[in-house]
Amino acid sequence: METIKIYLVVITTIFNCAWAFRFPRNVGVVVVHPPSKFDIRRAAGMTTGLRDIIALSSTMVDSPPSSSIIAEDDLESSASDRPFDWFKSWHPIVPVEFLDIERPHAFKLLGMDIVVWNDGPVGVDVDSHSDADVNNDNNSNNRTESLFRPRKLRARGARKSTNGNWRAFVNACPHRGVPLSEGRVEDDGSLLCSYHGWRFDGTGEALAVPQASDVEFEKIKSNPKSRCGNFPVRVVDGVLWVWPDVGENSGLEAALSPVPITLRRRKQELPYGHDYFIENVVDPAHVPVSHHNILGSRYSEQTLHMETIQPLTKSGFGISVTSPLLPDVSSTTTFTAPSQVLIKSPFGKMGARQYLELYSSPSRPGFTNHVGRMVVVKDESTIMPNLLRQFMLPMPVWANHLLASLFLNQDALFLHGQERAFTFTGKYRTTVPSNDSYAQNVLRTSSDRGVMLFRDWLSKFAHGHIPFRGDTTMPPTSKEAVFDVWNAHTRHCKYCLDALARIRTARKLTFLASALVATIRPRVLGTLGSTMTALGLSGLGLVLSKLIGMFYRFEFSHAENH
Repeated sequence: METIKIYLVVITTIFNCAWAFRFPRNVGVVVVHPPSKFDIRRAAGMTTGLRDIIALSSTMVDSPPSSSIIAEDDLESSASDRPFDWFKSWHPIVPVEFLDIERPHAFKLLGMDIVVWNDGPVGVDVDSHSDADVNNDNNSNNRTESLFRPRKLRARGARKSTNGNWRAFVNACPHRGVPLSEGRVEDDGSLLCSYHGWRFDGTGEALAVPQASDVEFEKIKSNPKSRCGNFPVRVVDGVLWVWPDVGENSGLEAALSPVPITLRRRKQELPYGHDYFIENVVDPAHVPVSHHNILGSRYSEQTLHMETIQPLTKSGFGISVTSPLLPDVSSTTTFTAPSQVLIKSPFGKMGARQYLELYSSPSRPGFTNHVGRMVVVKDESTIMPNLLRQFMLPMPVWANHLLASLFLNQDALFLHGQERAFTFTGKYRTTVPSNDSYAQNVLRTSSDRGVMLFRDWLSKFAHGHIPFRGDTTMPPTSKEAVFDVWNAHTRHCKYCLDALARIRTARKLTFLASALVATIRPRVLGTLGSTMTALGLSGLGLVLSKLIGMFYRFEFSHAENH
């Protein structure tokens, strides 16, 4: 792990000093001075630089053993006996700033294949509906044939509008069912299927069928089957949310349901289920052990005192953790169904605080989409707590994303293996309706209060079931899947793809320069000078090769983390 940190520090320093590597930069986690009344949305807007960091911080405290994990007063009767409907809820997918607006993107949600794309045309500004329902026909950007032209005829310097609407369709062309994500976004903002050239506007209506006459096209267009399945979409604070229902009233239902507040940051598909992600982030007990040397020490005092501060309901629950070192303050963890966990942690007695907001949406069996961010509030002295200073170092977005993989992969194998072991042995499965068998297969402690509350929520209000569509088979256990950074993140992130291309170019130039220096006559640099310079350039090339590999695979071993 120390070697990885050294690689990143060296490369970041070099790139920050070289004109050829002026990547988009984040200036640090969002840091604000304490106002009289703190508002997390207001705080998020007080800086333009966003530091992407995945971190879980919670106060570790002492607590005597408790004979009861979930007390009766932890439960509160629900106003409705109807089970939680996963398809009538908003789910976070990805921060849109990481997506290339020139092309469609494939994602999974509740087992369904969806395609996400932006319908902004080239050279035309379209009113943005970032905080409104962009699935409303009144907000649609219907295109006419007069606006369509092949991309190769695009005027020099013309670029696709960044103010178009983001759309989410069922990832299947109505014609023959091929994936629309393998198609193109044309200059008029339409989505083109690259199999037969059918094109669709932002509402899913067919704009063109090249093989059909005008008469036949009108017949095709009048057939409801010719429309793409169009999911309601909202973009709130830069994060794309999808309502996974294409029913007749889905647009109205989505419009009447508010999207939870979110904060922009990194997106990654994690190699374990949505429920195991939530279980992990409402469990502060694992932090100093799993994240040893980053957030605490596995050898430190770790007993916890936890209380329920928000009774379990269909909407979620809340818990608190109090430290004997700071008996007057507590960290809190709140779960808001189905996707949000908000962790508020105080640091010191002067008012410094950390807000960690984490989101997850079920992508497919054994995997989940994750988006999250951290906000830090300085104390009255404006001094940053020591634990949080490590997150303040400025670095390029791509470098921060690589470091996030280090953090996530510290406990990924545990969750990946736990879920598959329970599933394959039949002890506990959430791909089918289940009962309370989770509690029967674990040895609970007082520090598992958050975990058991979440499992109780899943059992009581969702029948212990995440209703995936399509194939519900759990994929096999695979270290390759756990450490696969390319498919989990890199291929979806324009910052990382851009950095990867630049680093590849830098590596080629470095090795070329090494070869040239080695052939320069000694009278120019001297024999020793030529040799040492060539070796130095070769070493830098090898470091760049190692860095390139981290965009594809990032392995972690606790046995080597001393």
